Amino acid sequence: MENFELGTVYLVGNDLLDAQHKVVLSYMAQLYAQASAGKPEKKVFELIDRLETCCKLHFLDEEGLLDEIKFTDTDKHKAQHALFMVHLENFVGRYQERETSRNLEELVFLKDWFLAHIEEFDRKYAEF
Repeated sequence: MENFELGTVYLVGNDLLDAQHKVVLSYMAQLYAQASAGKPEKKVFELIDRLETCCKLHFLDEEGLLDEIKFTDTDKHKAQHALFMVHLENFVGRYQERETSRNLEELVFLKDWFLAHIEEFDRKYAEF
């Protein structure tokens, strides 16, 4: 089983954004568990919809903070959010076409990408 927990190394010091990071990872963990257990597609797609909505809201909140603090690399950061959403939309679009093991691999990729984004990009605004 993959680890979808947000370790303290990934905390950015903003209660709202840290909580949202945890929720995104929680949806990924639930999705991974449901998909690997072969749960009905309806339940899996409900989780995918929640994950997608949560990511969009989180990115809006985070980008609002970046604008508010006049962060210097905001455009680069926003581009990374857009790239993540492309990966997520590709995952959703391919989900029905793939076998479970491939879907799980892609979900792990999304989780790893999200954590790497926090570590590389979000830590910069936390230090700013």
